[in-house]
Amino acid sequence: MNDFLGFVLDQLQNSMILVLMAGAAALSLIGVVYLLHRLKYKGTKRFPWDKAILYLLLTGYIAIVFYATLLRYSWGVRSWNFHLFRGWLEAWNQFSVKGWLNVLLNVGMFVPLGVLLPLLYRRSRKWYMTVGAGFMFSLMIEVIQLISCRGICDVDDLFANTLGTLIGYVAAMFLLSFRSEKGRRLKPAIRYCAVLLLLIGGIGSVFVVYTVQPYGNFPEAAAYRIDTGDMEWALECALPAVQDTAPVYRAQSLTMEEADAFGKGFFELVGGELDDIQYYDKETYFSDHSGDENGAHFLIVSYPDGSYEYSGHWRDGAEYTDTDRETVEKALAPYPVFIPKEAEFLAEGEGWHSFSVKQKVDGAVMIDGVLRCRYDTRGRFTDIDNHLLTYAYYDAEPILSAQEAYEKLQKGEFSDGVMERYEPKKVHVQDCRLVYMVDTKGFYRAVYLFDLISSDGKYFATVMIPAAK
Repeated sequence: MNDFLGFVLDQLQNSMILVLMAGAAALSLIGVVYLLHRLKYKGTKRFPWDKAILYLLLTGYIAIVFYATLLRYSWGVRSWNFHLFRGWLEAWNQFSVKGWLNVLLNVGMFVPLGVLLPLLYRRSRKWYMTVGAGFMFSLMIEVIQLISCRGICDVDDLFANTLGTLIGYVAAMFLLSFRSEKGRRLKPAIRYCAVLLLLIGGIGSVFVVYTVQPYGNFPEAAAYRIDTGDMEWALECALPAVQDTAPVYRAQSLTMEEADAFGKGFFELVGGELDDIQYYDKETYFSDHSGDENGAHFLIVSYPDGSYEYSGHWRDGAEYTDTDRETVEKALAPYPVFIPKEAEFLAEGEGWHSFSVKQKVDGAVMIDGVLRCRYDTRGRFTDIDNHLLTYAYYDAEPILSAQEAYEKLQKGEFSDGVMERYEPKKVHVQDCRLVYMVDTKGFYRAVYLFDLISSDGKYFATVMIPAAK
């Protein structure tokens, strides 16, 4: 199971004690109200069990929402997002369990409100009354978050909460449409069922589209357009001349099972005692916390491209030294690495050495990336970051020209939250280059990278524009 999803389920499981305590208190309260009702009407009037339970559910629901959004933690910093659908587009770009849960939980959190209001109040059986109430309740929470610095005041939360209220309302009205003196009303039920399926299907269609599209998404892609209308742009480099198409390569992706086998084999190689494995969206974390004579070891394996990062710490410590290429390559021979002869070698200092290749095409494969490792005086590697990988040719796709990518840059179609904070008056484009990045499906595709710096030097960044048309 994905560990983030497991974390959410653990949180729900841990909260069951509070739920049981709240349930016991609710039953006690209902018991007291029932006894008072009996004393007042002496059994001549039926106790409204359905209304009492619904009111308790609504009260408990509101308390849970306030706890989850306002009382659970305090950021201490005023934060906000006023870019509608930013969270949805970030979840789309990342296409991870964590990203989508963050969005969909905000939808699901307000579904109970949409269900309870029509069941309790006849006036709320008009859609605009219930949906309006959900909108106002969500707006109140977002304003309180902004004022109190608890959480993020997010217009996406406002939209997701309102959508959740609408889904709950339609579900409640579907059930209520069967309640009539003669038993049921088929036409309203069909109408509400169709609307409910349309809403849920609209959300589900996002996952269908991702599944059928040929390539994945870039997590670094823009989720909204930055306002660059008042900025002056200075192009201080030659834009690269590129073809109308660029090759697409396929990374040596790993399944979860293959990553497991890789990690276990790696720990046998370094002599670590594997005692913990954690699964995330696109990575597996392997850990050795034993602290025995072999020390502690940590390994992260990425599924999309098969890259990995290793860190080892021996109890007897380590002293580092710089050495020659032949020595480092010989020491790396037992490890799962591939170092082509054309790789550029560099002794960086303090035991760090690197091998790098820049987009070398050899027939139907491309070799690209950097392998960095830290070598100590006892002939051990305390760190290995292997991003020097081989990619197989897959297809060719049309791409933007560098000029078209530069125009997108000027329009603010890139991801960089720092620029909005500094609001530079003039931005200098110091470099533009066509490189490759791995997308969420493991394809190695062309992107443009631009190096930016403001005139006052306070803002600088490297931003990405996808090259695909």
